[in-house]
Amino acid sequence: MRGRPRRPKGSASAHVRTLVIVLVALIPCGTLASLFMIQQQGQLVRTLTVSLGPAVEANGAVLLEMTRARSTWFEGQSNGAAEATEAALEAHRSNIEDELESLLSATRTADLKPTDRAAYTALTGRQRQAIDAWFAAAERSSPTPTHRTRPRMAREWTEVAWGDYRAASTALGDRLRAQRDADRAQSGAALTTLGLVVFGVAIVSIGGLLLVAYRMRRSIVRPLERLSEVVRRRVRGDSLTFADTEHGAAEVRTLARDFNTLTRENARFVAQQGDELRTRQLVLEVARSVRGAEDVVAALDGVCRSLGAGLGADRVLIYTLDEHLGVRERSQWHADTLPDLPPLPASLARHLAGVEAELRELGGGAVVLPDVFDPDWADDQRVIAFHRATGARSLLLVPVGSADQGLGVLALLGVDQPRWWRQSEVHVAEQSATMVARAIVQLRLAEMREEQVQRLTELDHQKTDFMATISHELRTPLTSISGYLELLEDGDFGELTNEQVRALGVVRRNATRLRGLIEDLLVLNKIESTGLQATLDDVRVADLVRCVVETMQPAAAASRVSLVVPPVPEGLAVKVDRAQVERALINLGSNAVKFTPSGGRVTIDAALVDGEVRISIADTGIGIPQADLARLAERFFRAGNATAAAIPGTGLGLAIVRTIVEGHGGRLDVDSVEGEGTTMMVTLPAA
Repeated sequence: MRGRPRRPKGSASAHVRTLVIVLVALIPCGTLASLFMIQQQGQLVRTLTVSLGPAVEANGAVLLEMTRARSTWFEGQSNGAAEATEAALEAHRSNIEDELESLLSATRTADLKPTDRAAYTALTGRQRQAIDAWFAAAERSSPTPTHRTRPRMAREWTEVAWGDYRAASTALGDRLRAQRDADRAQSGAALTTLGLVVFGVAIVSIGGLLLVAYRMRRSIVRPLERLSEVVRRRVRGDSLTFADTEHGAAEVRTLARDFNTLTRENARFVAQQGDELRTRQLVLEVARSVRGAEDVVAALDGVCRSLGAGLGADRVLIYTLDEHLGVRERSQWHADTLPDLPPLPASLARHLAGVEAELRELGGGAVVLPDVFDPDWADDQRVIAFHRATGARSLLLVPVGSADQGLGVLALLGVDQPRWWRQSEVHVAEQSATMVARAIVQLRLAEMREEQVQRLTELDHQKTDFMATISHELRTPLTSISGYLELLEDGDFGELTNEQVRALGVVRRNATRLRGLIEDLLVLNKIESTGLQATLDDVRVADLVRCVVETMQPAAAASRVSLVVPPVPEGLAVKVDRAQVERALINLGSNAVKFTPSGGRVTIDAALVDGEVRISIADTGIGIPQADLARLAERFFRAGNATAAAIPGTGLGLAIVRTIVEGHGGRLDVDSVEGEGTTMMVTLPAA
């Protein structure tokens, strides 16, 4: 049976710290050892290159020159050329002295030990003495005119001296070579030792790294791989997978615990987001049911149905209040296994307004009762009565109100067992209550508007019928009055005095004014009741202007107002109902003549402007005050200066003109300055 895997001790930082300590201990030691060996190696190299090597070479050079000098001496002994031999020996002696100086310089450097320097000084001194002895023997044995030595004796002397030199040179050379070889061997050994030290430090460092890497792989890499696999499984949708918090380094275990915490928080967040999404969807569904409702009852039924199905409540009730704080409308929804509830008892219904007011005083909050049998509510008689009337075991009660106006109460019930209402459910109920309140207000306002529109429409029809009736009824007696007035003026009932004639003139003028008022009323009533009913034809603008001028001419002549009519461009035409447009233009022309004092001028002009026909009627009359321009087209409105001047008029002319012009797709523009005159511009589409 396999045992439980041993959990690596310590943390990743401890492993790294151990590795750092090992490296910090090994590297300086190896470095110091290497530096020491490098220094020793440098010292040996300097000794070889500065002292021993040059000394061996210089000693060899001395030996070579001595050998050459000996050969020269032997040749001189053979051929008897004493002078040449002496010169050659002097040259060799000079070269030997130079090499001896080099030898002495090399054997006296500070790189050599004092004992070695002393030994080399003695050996080089002995060698010099042997060299001097040889050259002295060579000089004594050289043949001269005054002194001649026997060849046999001369050779013996020089050979003895040469033997001494060779012994000294050999001793010096052997010591130099021996020390050189020893230093070379020591240098090689130092290099080998240095390599071994570096290699050892590297091996130990690599071993430490491998050991730490192995432990870190066990404590970090493998746990992280397992954690990565958990993450991948989580990405694939496995929400029940959690990371291992028992194995691995402390940091990895901490990371695993944090990951598990994050996983749980994410699951909670996802659940919360799901609740919020369902809440939003439910609120949107409630909003759609409210917006699509045709009346208050339909809106209440839709809200009850949406909340009941969406929140899983057993019952949903909405009660609305009337102006007397009684129950006005009632709507309910219940689960399929439950029956409909009868209306609330009168004793309980009276408490609805008070409950709704209390909830609104609490800031629009809700009453949340997970269990109506909770001891905190055991003494509340309203809760007990509501439980008896509805069978509610748990209750969520929300006020339905608009601003400071209480409109009703929304109640969600659980019947069989207690229920702990979530905050999101309370929020949905509150939002639904707000939408219900808004819908109640809007639907009731819509009902009131519809009722008002219906009443206004009836009143308008009554007004139209009254105006039509009164106009016809006034026209009949006015016709009789006008007929008898004409008979009186013609003298059919006897001669009239001047006072009587003036009185009849006043009567005729007012009868004419009354006839105009009746005609205007009939025209407006006809337009309102049946529409404009225009018959469109292509009409030359010149014909319209001529008709207006012919109609205005008598009145203008009577008022001594001159009419100015510039030529109308040929081919200028409009597609209009001729009779209606003529009526509008005559109305404008008559006003221009009427409001222009004697001696004034009225100008009627027509032109094509930006593809439209513009007919303007300008006068030099009393003008219109700036404050009255905006109200000119209102019925029965007259400018203040016209009323002050007692100029007769009904105040309906411009209203008729604007209706006719706009009915033909045109517009009426007014440009006036009080005391200077007025220009009325009628713009119509060109034919």
